[in-house]
Amino acid sequence: TTPGTIVDSGILAMHPEWFTNDVIPQRNTGERYWDPEGRWIGTVVASYGILYNLDSIARLGVPEPTQWSDLTNPAFSGELAFSDPTKSSSIGKAIEMVIQQQIHRRLAALTTAEVDPVKREARAVREGWLAGLRIVQRAGANARYFTDSSQKSPIDIAQGDAAAGMCIDFYGRSQAEAVERRGASSRLKYVTPRGGSVYSVDPIALLRGAPHRGIAVDFIEFVLSMDGQKLWNYKAGTPGGPEHFSLRRLPVRKDFYVPKFETFRSDPGVSPYEEGGQLIYHPEWTSALFREMALVVSVMCIDSHEELQEAWRAIRAAGMPADALAQLDDLSAVD
Repeated sequence: TTPGTIVDSGILAMHPEWFTNDVIPQRNTGERYWDPEGRWIGTVVASYGILYNLDSIARLGVPEPTQWSDLTNPAFSGELAFSDPTKSSSIGKAIEMVIQQQIHRRLAALTTAEVDPVKREARAVREGWLAGLRIVQRAGANARYFTDSSQKSPIDIAQGDAAAGMCIDFYGRSQAEAVERRGASSRLKYVTPRGGSVYSVDPIALLRGAPHRGIAVDFIEFVLSMDGQKLWNYKAGTPGGPEHFSLRRLPVRKDFYVPKFETFRSDPGVSPYEEGGQLIYHPEWTSALFREMALVVSVMCIDSHEELQEAWRAIRAAGMPADALAQLDDLSAVD
């Protein structure tokens, strides 16, 4: 956003009781949930994961994917649907999650090997960056295509034109619900890899010079109220929920995730505040390289997709020889 475009809406001062650790904490899983100067406030949260078609999984004879690395299985060759991270920020964020997870794993593995915590973290960032990119490269080698639209992949997976792919959580859950609503079975499944994603917010803000400031502030207040939050995740047709379609978004308010609301929720049992199994985001590791990361993936997997697929087919046909895999894994140009 251009500096100065958004201004303090006054909501923090109007409702200080909302901006506490028990309602809307300022941080969760390493992500900021609201601006202390009141310029923006998170309304819903989103995570990133894998949508897959159970019929396709059965046809390929592969286990259901539960981790990002499962998308590197050679059996998925030509079966994955991907979006271009230079066009889709949600897929860019998903790829950042792959890299962050690998950095965390390297950090844990180096606990005894590197005593100095500063050196250990620096080494983990270097090695985790490459490990994450290698997962993305092999998944890219399995990709049927890279599309400009992040909404295309879930549709193709639903139709069986692709077996699996990365997506933001509400795209995956909404597509699965749409298939089930049409009576076409529950062949779609969405999973957030354990330890492989954070919950980041979609914020709301007041524009500078808003011609109807009072109405805008009232709307922000409503969206953050419990009545507004229920609309995001209540089932269609339930009291206080949307009339026709479930939105499948996860509200930002922590006090929404209580037992009395469970029966009305589209996603009961799913909470961004549950303890354990969540990735803790470290922006200092990757956020400054977000655009560069997308460019690297574009060059590594999209611009050279035909060559990458050809190399991957040859490696698989030869029995996955170690020397050939080492050639494929050489990412020294982008370390």
